[in-house]
Amino acid sequence: MCIEEILEFIEITIYNNAGRKLTAIEKEILKAALQKEAYTSIAGNCHLSLGHIKDVAYKLWNELSQILGEKVTKSNLRLVLAKKTSLSVMNTLTQADSEIVSYEDIESKNNYILQLQQEIQGLKQTQGILYKSHTFLESLLNISFDGIAVIQVLKDSNTEKIIDFKFLIANYVISKLFYNSYENLVGNLLLQNKIIQDNPSLFNFLVKVVETQQPLYQELQINIIDDIQNWYKITAVSLGDEIILTVRNITQLKLLEMELVRQVSIEALTNIKNRDRFDEYLSQEWQRSEQKKQAISLILCQINNLKFDQNSDADTKNHELLIRISLIFNNSIKNTTFFVGHYTENQFAVVLVHTDLDRVFSIAQLIQSEFEKLNMPHALQFNQNLSMSVGIANMIPTKQLGAEALIIAAEAMLSGNWV
Repeated sequence: MCIEEILEFIEITIYNNAGRKLTAIEKEILKAALQKEAYTSIAGNCHLSLGHIKDVAYKLWNELSQILGEKVTKSNLRLVLAKKTSLSVMNTLTQADSEIVSYEDIESKNNYILQLQQEIQGLKQTQGILYKSHTFLESLLNISFDGIAVIQVLKDSNTEKIIDFKFLIANYVISKLFYNSYENLVGNLLLQNKIIQDNPSLFNFLVKVVETQQPLYQELQINIIDDIQNWYKITAVSLGDEIILTVRNITQLKLLEMELVRQVSIEALTNIKNRDRFDEYLSQEWQRSEQKKQAISLILCQINNLKFDQNSDADTKNHELLIRISLIFNNSIKNTTFFVGHYTENQFAVVLVHTDLDRVFSIAQLIQSEFEKLNMPHALQFNQNLSMSVGIANMIPTKQLGAEALIIAAEAMLSGNWV
């Protein structure tokens, strides 16, 4: 028997037992098995993932095993058919003839065979169209600057709970983001990818998209190499058991926003953080220290007898003095856990997180010592007795106290003119 006759025998056998016809993919799998070709050739010709081809083949071999009463695999298909054909072909064809004749006549059987042949030809034409469409779609997706992907929702058969997602379509941008080639990414499970393992919130985000059936978006920050970070805006739209993902790189926009915030929070005169940024930072660190049960300290430094008089030489020189004082703080505080801000016109504030109290006092003494080294000829010129007063407060935040308690404690010490 030739390959076409064997396929016709198998199709009639499955039709008589399962009431269905072979799909185009199943026929390609059977041809490959008969010609001893690898599944990879089918995947390449049909532009489908290797995993999908193997899933279809696994179901097909199980179905044929049940029908033929003997285990059927890709490697023993010819042997099983050789044993079954001598008896089964005649019985199957006779049964098919009797069923068709019982409804119409011999001419109907011929029409049925002709219809099968036409359907086969139509499937081949459709396959050719799908190949061209797939090639066009792949080219179209790959010219996009955004990442575009279609993922399949995978659910537990018993609980209907979402257990994973699988890539069905992915363009070059998505493949690059997930550290994989296009061929290797399609068919892969999402939970196996390092991006999802490092950012579990993304998986929960996709689950929410399916559950709400609403388009949602999320911004995700990813460490690409060492400390290099990129920001992405992920938009997801649910289509039943599939999700369309669009991923846009917004790193440049985020960097501009961060620079804008930095510029807004920094004083042009002193080049250190302003009072608004101080209040915001202290509130954030107070809450964080409360959760971690860590101490937080505040150093308030006041420049005594520093008076401002607009449109005067003294005021200009005082501005110069403030600039020089700000340099003392910037040079003395060189640690990311420290925050330096211009608290009021003649006051500076230092916030220290998770810092030993002895270290806090050492920093305060260093600032005061550097202040005394300043060469201030204008102070003598205007008979100003300039000095620095320091107030220090150290607390472990609690729910009963707010960040204002730390400020009040530091100001109370400051009012005692501790020098």
